[in-house]
Amino acid sequence: LPNAAYTHVEFLHLENEQLFPKSWVLAGFVHQIAHPGDVVPVIIAGNPLLLVHDDDGQIRVFHNVCRHRGAQLVESPCIGLKFLRCPNHHWSYGLDGRFRNRPHFFGPDKHDTHSKGQGPQGLRRCRSGVWHDLIFINLDGSAGPLDDYLRPMNERMVGYDLSSVNHAGTLEWDLRCNWKLVHENAIEPYHVFAVHPGLIKFGPMSGRRASEFDAHCFYNDYQFPVPESGRGLGLPYFPDVSEKQSRQAIWFHLFPSLTLEIFPDQMVVWQLFPLSPERTRERIHVYLIGDAATSDKFEREREQVFATWQALNDEDVIIIERMQQGRRSPGFDGGVLSPYWDGSIQHYARLMAAALS
Repeated sequence: LPNAAYTHVEFLHLENEQLFPKSWVLAGFVHQIAHPGDVVPVIIAGNPLLLVHDDDGQIRVFHNVCRHRGAQLVESPCIGLKFLRCPNHHWSYGLDGRFRNRPHFFGPDKHDTHSKGQGPQGLRRCRSGVWHDLIFINLDGSAGPLDDYLRPMNERMVGYDLSSVNHAGTLEWDLRCNWKLVHENAIEPYHVFAVHPGLIKFGPMSGRRASEFDAHCFYNDYQFPVPESGRGLGLPYFPDVSEKQSRQAIWFHLFPSLTLEIFPDQMVVWQLFPLSPERTRERIHVYLIGDAATSDKFEREREQVFATWQALNDEDVIIIERMQQGRRSPGFDGGVLSPYWDGSIQHYARLMAAALS
């Protein structure tokens, strides 16, 4: 990709108009809205949205704007709401998005009021779907079924019972880089020997291979000889994993927004928020098996998992931000790529070019 793809605001605008709306993208997590009445505002591709757990137990996603004058409805996470109310003229909506009350709508003291669930559709709903704890959206409604989007990954995850995992916590960074460099770094294992001394001891370079891809799905795995604290030691494993899986790290990237990695005792999900062409908020969500996510019994082991990911990602941040600086130089023109390691980087660029053409 040209350097401008990482530095120019016009390119980010193009991504927000042509890439993210046409794709399934990660918007949030069910654990953020665990109970009816829980509401979380998010911004995806520049669009203010609401993740809503409605009265019927459904997860819904709405555009976070009042249909009257466009005021933002919710600014911060809320719990236990019975309805959504605009601060501007107090128009209210049920958690199903239907109109509930429009005060003085037909003149002074002439209100437009509807019973719960009976009003006309008010809030504009966004197409969404849930996969385990993850909430995906398709802004323009044109993407294929969510199951089709997930299938290349799901077919390669046989044996991992994701219903056994629970959210244990989240790590967060503000990065001085373009969002794409974070995903590119994740799908490229060539850097491991140079950037991650601890990780290369855990899983030597001799056991690693170039990443593979299948349409929009990138994937890779490696075997580690011995588990260690923070990776496979001291915490419960996925139920009924095979002997191979008990010594395996496997990861996936589903273009354009999901990166996910699994060890025998954990699952980790990356979530990126592009704030500008050269600034990204990154969150790493950690999932552990059963009560290991919250039990006092596993507190020390759980802390080691977070310390391991903190240190590993800190190492990545240093090199990713250096790559961002390099994108400002005419001395870099796309790179001299390895014929063995960098096929996934080329495929990533082809997917980006096709999405924006």
